[in-house]
Amino acid sequence: MSDSTPTSIGTTKTNQVTPLAPLSSNQSSYPVTPVHTIQIPREYVMKSPPEANFAKYASYSRIQMRQRVFRRCHRSLCAGVCLLILTIIVIMTIVYFIYRPKAPTYALTALTISGFEPLSSSALTPLSPSITASLQTGNPNKRISILYQTGGSVSAYYDTVHLCQGEWPAFRQPPRNVTVFKMDLTGSGVLLTSVDRSAILKDVDVNKVPLTVKAKVPVKIKFGMVTSWPILVRLSCDVIVDSLNGTATVLSRACHVDTHYLW
Repeated sequence: MSDSTPTSIGTTKTNQVTPLAPLSSNQSSYPVTPVHTIQIPREYVMKSPPEANFAKYASYSRIQMRQRVFRRCHRSLCAGVCLLILTIIVIMTIVYFIYRPKAPTYALTALTISGFEPLSSSALTPLSPSITASLQTGNPNKRISILYQTGGSVSAYYDTVHLCQGEWPAFRQPPRNVTVFKMDLTGSGVLLTSVDRSAILKDVDVNKVPLTVKAKVPVKIKFGMVTSWPILVRLSCDVIVDSLNGTATVLSRACHVDTHYLW
């Protein structure tokens, strides 16, 4: 039996391959990437600022520099003032504890009164009161001198009626010293109401006439070699005398110094 080539029976299927079209020179072998367009608002677009803005920026910079300098100066000034105040407080505290300042004492020892004679004659007659007051002042401090300056004034009152006035003498009072001096107070044209005149006559009849002597005196305090600036001392003395004619007897007296921040 001889070899023979097998023969298929029925319909024969043939595989056909279709060739691709050749690429042109303008075409690429890579896939084409799509292009997208994005629109940005104008306010977000960075542009070069105009030259006028550079001038404004320089002006603003100078203003800010001046403000910084002013703030530094202001802080330095405040710090200097606070340091000065603190130094003064420390020095005054040290001086206070070293010298222990005490308030001076005052007392009206005698009054010579005249010019009240028209009280009993007529209610319309003006008065010309005159008072010579003897005042005793004491300095109880051990190492502090009191320097009474010129320009002090003294006034005498009956209730709220101003009677006469004079000057406080200028002098130096050393430590632990008692000084007695006289002050001449004069007044003129003092008109009393009927109520005040009746009250004075009633007090004269019972030999108890209340008077008030007030003084404003500039003083300096000397601590060793250091002298303070002028300080205004206000003095008020309430007295009761037995008469308004001649040398009156002082029945009661009380003086008050109104300078609490010093003493």
